[in-house]
Amino acid sequence: MHCNRKLRGFTLIELLVAISILAIVAVLGWRGLDSIVRSRVALTSELEQTRGLQLTFAQLQSDCAHNVNPLNYPNLPEGRSVWIEPQRFILVRNVYSDDQAPAMQIVTYRILDSNLTRFESIATRDLATLAQLLQQARNPPDRQVEIVMQKEVRSIDFSGYPDSSLSGSVLSSNAAAGSVATTLPAITAGQTASGAAAGNASSTSQALPNIDLTRLTTGLQVSLQLKNHEHNMLKIFILGGA
Repeated sequence: MHCNRKLRGFTLIELLVAISILAIVAVLGWRGLDSIVRSRVALTSELEQTRGLQLTFAQLQSDCAHNVNPLNYPNLPEGRSVWIEPQRFILVRNVYSDDQAPAMQIVTYRILDSNLTRFESIATRDLATLAQLLQQARNPPDRQVEIVMQKEVRSIDFSGYPDSSLSGSVLSSNAAAGSVATTLPAITAGQTASGAAAGNASSTSQALPNIDLTRLTTGLQVSLQLKNHEHNMLKIFILGGA
């Protein structure tokens, strides 16, 4: 017995339903993938900012720890080693190199094109050169190469302890009158910075009678706010060194 069977395919309605289902699945899959990609981009950006903040604060801590003590070097430019200005922080830092006498350099942090940058000058033992480097830090040339420490910074505020507004009155205008050394005294082998400070404490007090030791800037507070962040990040550093 022979049976004729008719070949039957999909109807137009069945094809449209199948295509619609596939389209819905594709849209849902794309949205899920897009959400994952967006989350990954946001997470990567946050990780980069966190890493940048860690490096920035670590470098700031190192610079503050090596900040020059003006009591040990009363003939520093303006008799100070820290300058706190709007959106900018300048300090004099000790530099120790192998087989070389201690030297000093000017380090500057400032906001440039929404980036927090750091610049360090050459190291020198000549106080006249140090004064020139300080003026250059205050009026940097346009082509000065600065290291970007943190990007997308909305604002940064530096303040000193006890009070940055008092730091300018620590030394009187004629406090450093008298003989002025032109080079930095080297610390001899086996003599620590604290020992040098103790040895010079009494002579410093006599040479600078107008210094109020309780009003010296001994700490730095940094309040930094990034773009797209509501709250500021606050960090406090101790200023101290030889």
